[in-house]
Amino acid sequence: MRKPPPSMLEQAASNFISSRRGRPAARPQPSIARAVERVMKPLARRFGVGVEQLREHWSEIVGERLAKWSEPETIQRSGGINTLVIRARGAAGAILQAESRRILERVRTFAGDRAPTRIRVIQGQARHAAPTVPPAAQVSVKPMNSSSQVSEGVEQTPEARLLSALNRFGKSVKAREGS
Repeated sequence: MRKPPPSMLEQAASNFISSRRGRPAARPQPSIARAVERVMKPLARRFGVGVEQLREHWSEIVGERLAKWSEPETIQRSGGINTLVIRARGAAGAILQAESRRILERVRTFAGDRAPTRIRVIQGQARHAAPTVPPAAQVSVKPMNSSSQVSEGVEQTPEARLLSALNRFGKSVKAREGS
């Protein structure tokens, strides 16, 4: 069944409504993630990964133990040489220097061709502090008798080995003083 043509009154009402209609609904904003990706992808290809990406995966790169005591600080780029600057706390700096070849290989695996080729370690406080051991969890060392628990060369525990070494040291000092 066919609809009858609109009456004059309906036509006038339709014209009135269409002339006074507001703006069409706004489209949703484009995704910021897509816009950032369009900018960052070419930059990542050109300059390599940044320090923030290395920080996110630092424990996977250097291991849990060293990640507690160190963190990547910056990547210095000069003359085609990329240097990863790492801030390390305490003796972790020496360990990082010793493990530098392995760390650079892992960073290269993570970052690709534009990865740093050198490491520079700076001694200092890392941004996140190393976990402290609560007093209840600390190991207490009991005093040992040198003759009953330590037999020369057959020490079983670390405390016994330490006491044995101290006894030998004491004997050598006394021997020097006596001669």
